[in-house]
Formats: sequence, C-alpha cells, structure tokens
Amino acid sequence: MTGGTASDGGAGPTEHPHGPRHGVVRTASATLRRGGLPLFGLTARVTGLAALGGLLVTVVAFLAVWPTFTEIRLGAIRAHLDEDSYAPDGSRVNDLWLTLLACLPFLILLLHLGCAALQTATARAAGAGHGRFRAVLGVYVLRGVYVWAPVVLGILVEETFTTTLFREHTVIVPKWEYPTLFEVLRYGPPLLGLVTALLLRLTWTPAPAVAATEGLAPRASMRRSRALVWGRTSAWFRTVAAALPLGALTVGLYALLHLAARPLRSGTVSLFLEWGPDNTYAAYVAGLLVPIAVALLLTGALALPPAHAVLTALHRRLTSRDRVTAAAPPG
Repeated sequence: MTGGTASDGGAGPTEHPHGPRHGVVRTASATLRRGGLPLFGLTARVTGLAALGGLLVTVVAFLAVWPTFTEIRLGAIRAHLDEDSYAPDGSRVNDLWLTLLACLPFLILLLHLGCAALQTATARAAGAGHGRFRAVLGVYVLRGVYVWAPVVLGILVEETFTTTLFREHTVIVPKWEYPTLFEVLRYGPPLLGLVTALLLRLTWTPAPAVAATEGLAPRASMRRSRALVWGRTSAWFRTVAAALPLGALTVGLYALLHLAARPLRSGTVSLFLEWGPDNTYAAYVAGLLVPIAVALLLTGALALPPAHAVLTALHRRLTSRDRVTAAAPPG
C-alpha cells in the first residue's frame, strides 16, 4: 500500500517500492487542497510585508537621488526660460541607474525571505517538512549568488572590452579595427553567462525543497539537488518539464498584470505632484515604478503557492525514484 503521498495525510514520505502512484501535478494539487487556505493566508501576509519593505527601500532610494532629481528639474526650468530643448545629462541618468542597481540586492533579499517562508510552509503542508527556515533561506541566497555570477561576469567582460564604461574615450577592442572580434565579445560573454545561469538554475531547482523537506544545510541541499537532477536522464527531463512551464506561466502572468496596472501610472504621477514635491521627473519615475511593483506583488501572491507545491512534489518524485534505483539489485 502506498504511503506518504500528498493525499494520505501521513507524517512522512514512505514511498511505494515501485515508485509513487501520483504525478507531480496531482500531488501538488492535493497539497494545495489540504493546506491551501493557510498557505494563501501566509502568502497574503508575506506579500504585505514585502510591499512595506519594498516601499521603504524605494523611499530611501528617492531620498538618496533627490539631489539628482533637483538638478534635472532646475536644468529643465533653465532650458524652458531660454526657450531651448533639454535632455538630462548622461551622468545624472547613470546616477539613477546605479541607485537602482544598489537597491536590487535588498529587493531580491525580500523576495528570498518570502519564498523561503512559503517553501518551508508548503513542505509542512505536504507532510514532509523537516527543514528550518534559515536553511531554506540560505539555499535561496547561495543559489541566487551562484546563478547570477556568470551573467554579471559576462556583462562585465562585454562592457570592459567593447564600451567606454570603465574608461574615457577608449575602447580596448574597437569595432572599426576588429569587427569580428568586437561582435564575438559583444554578444559571446553575455550569452555564455546566460546559458550557464540557466543550467545552474535548473540544476538547483529542487534545492529549496530539499532543505525544507530533508533538513539539510544549504550547501548540502544544493549538492543533493544536483545529484537528484543529474542522476538520471528521466530526472533531468522531469525537472525541465516542471521548471519551464512554471517560469513561462509566471512571466506571462506578470506581463498581463503589468499591462492591467499601467493605468496606475498617470494616477501616480498626479498624486505625487499633488501631495509630494513639485518635480515632474521624480513623479515620472514613481509612475513607472508603481505598475511594476503592483504586478510583481500580485504575481508573487498568485504564483508562488502553486509553484512551491509543484517543486515540493517534484522533490518527492525525484527522491522516490532515487530510492527505487538505489534499492534495485544490480545486473
């Protein structure tokens, strides 16, 4: 008799010797039916806390770049008085981009905190939660660093050799002197970094579920995830079949929600100018950010509970197959 499936309510996964009878989607659906209300309640609380944290980071960022907004506004006023056209200086625009890049780690940490809480709760709802929140959070942080490192390195290599971002008026490999090498350096390192990042991300797809379910430390969870995904060809395809649709559905949901939230842009600009400082450029940036924030928060609230349920079910399926393979007699 099969034990430990998502529909039995047992405390631990005692798999059938011939493998699980339920597929990943059915097991995830059973987990959501059994613990869906508490999970979505936790998701609502996490979303609210993430919104408050993101708002705090945004306010601090606006205060940090307010002198830049002021300079841009004064430049526009002077140009208007002189009846001249105006475009913000490139260095000031770069200041805004650098501030955004400085805020990204804090925003990503907020995302990881929410995902770790939901992954831990989902594993418990599936009757297989033995891990601690800190270990799951550590997996998310380590995986994020390792996955993004090749992308950042590829972009840095491309910018170093083909642009003047790190120097003035010189390019190490000019396009007019080395057209072929320039194109290789322009597109090769970022593309290679992206492919490497995707492979690493797929390799460590079950890693948070491993930490939440098996109670392993972050690095041990990532090693265990790599062994599960690459242990058999079927495990690799099963991981891809779970991860790619989840990613595509999440991106599609975000695109639809962002499109639906675009009318908030004009209202945000008007509200900012009415109740905030009289700076049209800061209001314009706030108008751009609000639809993005709303779409991200709603996407997380709707997509994360089923996504974590699927990943928990995927981990159970991979580990059950791994036990069957290990128990099979040789020959």
